[in-house]
This record gives sequence, C-alpha cells and structure tokens, in this order.
Amino acid sequence: MDKRLLVVLWAVAILVALFLASSSSKYLNYNENVTIPPSYPSQKAQLLLDQYFHGANANNTIDVVLVNASPEETYQVVKLIQNASGVTQVDSIVTAYLQYDEEIGKAINFTGYQVMQEERTNNVTLIREQIARLLHVPFSYTALFNVSPERLLQENETAFFSITPPSSLTSLYVAKNVSVIFVYTKYGPNFQFPNGTYPSGEVAEELQNILSNVQVTHYLTGPAPLVQELSSSESQREAITFVLVFVALLVITGAYFRSPVAPLITLTLVGLSAVFGMAVVTLVGLFYQKVDFQVIEPLISVLLGIGTDYSVFLLSRFREELGKGASKEEAAKTSLKYSGKAILISGVAVTFVFLSLSFIPFMQTWGLTIGLSVPITVALAYTLLPLVYGRLGEKMFWPSRPKSGESRTLRKLASASLSRPKTVLVIALIAGLASAAFVLTTPLSLDFTSGLPNIPAVVGLKVLENAFGNSFVNPVLVVFNSSNVNTSLLLKIASLERNISSMPGVTQVIGPVPSNFNGTYTPEVMTQLKENVGTNNRTLLMTVVMSYNPYSPQAEKLVEGIQKEVTPYNGYVGGTTASVVDALNYLLPYYTALSIVLPIVLVIALAVLLRSVRISLGAVSTILLSIAVSLAIIYLLFRNSEGVLFFIPITVFILMMGLGNDYSTFILVRVKEEVERTNSIEGIVRAISISAGAVTALGVILAASFGVLGLDPIKPIAELGIGIALAALIDTFVIRIFVYPALLKLLIRQKEKVEKK
Repeated sequence: MDKRLLVVLWAVAILVALFLASSSSKYLNYNENVTIPPSYPSQKAQLLLDQYFHGANANNTIDVVLVNASPEETYQVVKLIQNASGVTQVDSIVTAYLQYDEEIGKAINFTGYQVMQEERTNNVTLIREQIARLLHVPFSYTALFNVSPERLLQENETAFFSITPPSSLTSLYVAKNVSVIFVYTKYGPNFQFPNGTYPSGEVAEELQNILSNVQVTHYLTGPAPLVQELSSSESQREAITFVLVFVALLVITGAYFRSPVAPLITLTLVGLSAVFGMAVVTLVGLFYQKVDFQVIEPLISVLLGIGTDYSVFLLSRFREELGKGASKEEAAKTSLKYSGKAILISGVAVTFVFLSLSFIPFMQTWGLTIGLSVPITVALAYTLLPLVYGRLGEKMFWPSRPKSGESRTLRKLASASLSRPKTVLVIALIAGLASAAFVLTTPLSLDFTSGLPNIPAVVGLKVLENAFGNSFVNPVLVVFNSSNVNTSLLLKIASLERNISSMPGVTQVIGPVPSNFNGTYTPEVMTQLKENVGTNNRTLLMTVVMSYNPYSPQAEKLVEGIQKEVTPYNGYVGGTTASVVDALNYLLPYYTALSIVLPIVLVIALAVLLRSVRISLGAVSTILLSIAVSLAIIYLLFRNSEGVLFFIPITVFILMMGLGNDYSTFILVRVKEEVERTNSIEGIVRAISISAGAVTALGVILAASFGVLGLDPIKPIAELGIGIALAALIDTFVIRIFVYPALLKLLIRQKEKVEKK
C-alpha cells in the first residue's frame, strides 16, 4: 500500500476514534450483579419478588445513614428528603413511631370515647386526664386522643416523639446509635434511559446537595450513590492510569534503548491504541451491551503494554540489523520479515484468547473490548512504526549507537540450565503442581463491595453494616409460591420458621406468620401476613437475618440448608448469599471448559507455526507454570475469609495465556531460526542470549504496565494488576531464562532421536 495513503487512512481512523471515545463514559455499567439463568432457585425467588412485591423492594435505591441522630433530627432530614424530585417513599424511625402511635391512638380513642359517654363531658383536658389514669400512660401520650399520628407530628413534634415504640419496630431503623433512612425512587437501582441518564443517580446527587448543610453526620449509600460516585470518578482514574503507565513505559523503554527518541516515538504511536480502545468501548456499549467499568484500566494497561512490547520487539531487531551493517531500508525489511511475522502471529493468537472471555457470563464485555482492540494495536505497531524508524534509521536510537551481539549474562544462565535440564524441569514441575493445588482449593468470592475504594458511599455502607450487621443489608429471602394460601399451609410455614430459627447462625426470622401461629388469626398474625403476601395473594415472603457474613462459607452452608427445608413447599431461597452460591455454580463450568480448551487451542496454533507438537506442548506448559505460581502468590497476598474475587483467577489465566504466548512466539521464532541455521543445540543458547534481552525488556514493560494498577483504589483491579505483573516477571526471569532452555534441549533431543529411528 502507498505510504501516503496509509497515513491518510490512519488519520481518518484516529479522528473517528476520538469522536467515539469521547462518548465512552455513557456506555459503562456499574451494576456488578451476575445474571443467573431463571432455572436457579435464587433467580426464581428474585423473579417472584420483582413480580409480586413492588415498590419498596424494587426501588429502594438510596440509604441515608445518620450517626448519633435523635428521632427529631431524623425527622428533619426526612422532611428534606421528601422534597427531592423522584422520591416516591421514605421509611425511617419516624415510620416506626407512626405505626406505634397508630396502635396507641386506637386504645386512647376507645378509652376516651368511653370516658365521654360515662362522664358526659366534652372537656378534652378532663378526658385526657382520665385516659392517662385508666391506661397508665404519661399525660403527653393522650395528645393522640381524636388526633391522627400524622396530624400530631405536624402540630406537636414533642408530644409525638414522647411515645417510645418497642424495639421490634425500631430495630429496623436504629442500631448502635446509627439510624438509617430508606429512600425509594421512581425507578429501580439498575434502570438507565437509552441516552445513558441514570435517574436514581440524579436523585442521589440532588439529595447530596439538599443534605449538604445538615449538621448531623450522615452518609448516602446504596446502589444509586455507589454508581453515581464510581461513575463520577471513573474519568479521573482512567487519566491517572494512562499517565502512570505511559511514564513507567517511557522510563523503561528509554533505559533499554539508552535513547529518548525511540520511547517517545514508540509511546506516542502506541498511546493512540488507548484512544481506539475507548472507541471500541463505545461501539460495544452501543451495539451489544454496556461495558463493565472495571475493564477500562486493565484495557489501558493491556493496550499500552502489548503495544509497547510489539514496538520494542520490532525496534530491537531493527537495531540488531543496523548493528550488523545493514542499511536502514534493509534493516526495516528484515525486522518486518522476522519480528513482524512474530507479532502478527502472536497478535492473532492474543486476539482470540481475549475474545474467549466473551463466552463467560459477566465477562463478555471484557472479552469484546480487549479482544477487538488488540488487532488495532498490532496494526499500529506493524504499519505506522516501521514508516518512522525506516526513515530515521540510526537517529531512532540517538545518542546511543546500534549494536549487534549476544548477552553474556543470559548466555551463561541459559548454558547453566542446559547443563542440568532434568533437574530444572523437576523443580519447575514440583513448584507448578504445589501452586496449582493451592489455587484450586482456595474458595472464590463474589463480594464486590469489599474491593471498592473508600468513597463516601462505601464508608456509609460500612457504617451501616457495622451497626446492623452485614446480613441486615443482605438478608436471606425465602419466597413461597403456592396455588392456595390456606391455614394448613401457614401452619406448615410456621413450623418451618421454628426449624430455621434453630439453625446455627440464624438470629431472626420475620414472617409471613409468627412462628407460634396455631391457626388463630390474631391482629398480630394479620399484620405480619399482610406485610409478607405478594400482590397476587399467593406468594409469601420469609426474611431470615443471620449472624454470618453473607459471603462466607458458613452463610453459603446455611442457605443450602434452608433451601433443603423449603423445597417441599415450593420455596425458593433468594438474596445475596443464595445468588453467590448459584452464580458460582453457574460460572465454574465455564471456567473449567475455558481452562481446558484454551491451552489446547494454543498448542494447536503453536504446532502449526513451529511444526512441532512437542515444542508447542512444552511452551504452553511453561505459560501454565507461570500462571499457577503467580496465582498462588496472589492468593497468599489477597485471600480473606471469603476467598478471592471470582474473576481474578480466570482473568489472570486468560491474560497470561495470551501475553505469555507472545513471549513464547517471540523466542521460539528466533530459536527456530537459529537452530535451523546452526543445526545444533548451540542454536538454543544463541537464540536465548540474543532474543532474551529484548524479551526480558518486554516482560519488565508488561509488568510495569500492569503493576501500576496495584495503586488503583479499586481492590479487584489492584489485585489483577499485581497478578499480571508477578506472572510477567516470573515468566521473564525464571521461565524464559531457566526452564525454557532446559525444556527445548530435551524436546529437540527427543525429536532428533525420533527422526534417526
């Protein structure tokens, strides 16, 4: 293709990418719930809740947490919240007072009317005095005579709040000096308009402004504030990640080439890959579905990392050829012939590896955005960069001069490995098996909130959980779907409530009837039944509060036990813990399948390239070794009582299968070249000593681009970044220098023996 036409096409593509990238923030998804098929019990429970328990359950998007607030102060905050647009309902300690005042008011009115008839008087003061005497209540309570609680609240707050409700009513709203106000909005927590507007988030933002002058210590938390705060800080995190990765790669590349020119030109071109990546985010969000916000920073690291790797690999061969005395035109052609071929092959493999993520539920947008961005990065390195260095020649490496030669240090290390290949491989095998055993026995967690940054909404959530308990925010929800709700069924459910109450870890069971229900429909029974029956009058709700962390193994075991109890009665267990259990059961087969299929695909791809199944098997085995060891280190560093966040291991696995394949391809192409040229084992040492210098630099570059993510305030991204950085360093300084030569020596010898026979 004509060089001028190529430049024009890239210029047009960059302008289009800039336009698309500017809208990428509209297509990010901050809802971390894993979609589970409707056949799972937790999903059946959720569908019934969504269908027959409307309003409060569906649209509780904001929780206002108050610290050391009196009921009167809470009421002042409630009045402010009610004035916000989009708020449909507010529940707080005031609600408990209204409920209790209503019950007290009934008794007061009944007694008051009796006094009026007996005393034949309309003197309100006298009537109230008699009520206080007969009911043994303070005189202030009698203010409810002939006055509704709502009216009393408006006219006389002091009298209204003088009545103290029982803890059975207030425990929902107050605990350990922390009060919570439940705010319900017109739209649910996951609803967004097609133009990207998040209505509940706008309500949260409005409430932040309304409550800014409130003197009581307060926090806004819940789905809407979390989404709003995460989305507002996303652009800042993206910019910080880009700058940190760019600077780190600039320093490392400059040190490797001993030149400021090569890294500046390389990273300027590679930096465009981040723009194209954000453009792909917009396209995926526009034509498929919104993109998980957590993919953005890893996407930037991947594109800058591999883009720099590919560019450095090309430039290394270009510099080597110049050092041999070739002209800049000849050196450019040779670099594209050998190194260019390697990055094209590797780029295709990496693309398919990343696209494989799109077959895993929850990870689809990860696979599509990264997988579709990689080919663009390869194209930038393969087409634009050679135009520049082919013209500049030696000036590309100013002030240093191009040189050709082997690394003596790497030659010595490779030779040492070749002298005892079996010992090296046995040690590697033991380390790999021990690491794999540890990784496979460590539990996985779906607790996203534990990894969120310390933003106000997260702080508020922690305050709420510390006061009320984690399971208060995430209770177990048992839904019964019956064709006929009758006394017989309610008696059975009451028996179930008693059984569940006696299970270890259960602190409270609420509804649909009292556990002591004996078939008599008292006012207490009717009230509880009314609150826990769906709009179809056939669906019943039981809420179980437990003492366990909802993401803990104990909670999972409890939920499994409850599900066994309620299954004979068409009961389905929902809530956070049940969703975690079902989500992991749903996702693990995908993980297993991909963990088996992906290595097989890479073995086949390398076998076609190298025309050797044995060598391709060995190469993929070394990648698996580096993944197992790095994951074991991550698990040791970041494992907690609930396990490791579920997408960390599969993401590290897939990223390193792709990126580790890069290094295998780069080295093996050179090994193949040198072995064919020398026709001896010595070709391995020479290939390692020549190419490993560049590959070592590439490993450090990749480790730096992901290691920067270790500073990210979002814990899962930090863990992922550190994991890839560790895997890259292990792969670079252990696998490629020690294990690879030993493995290649044994495989090539075996191949020679077979050929002789």
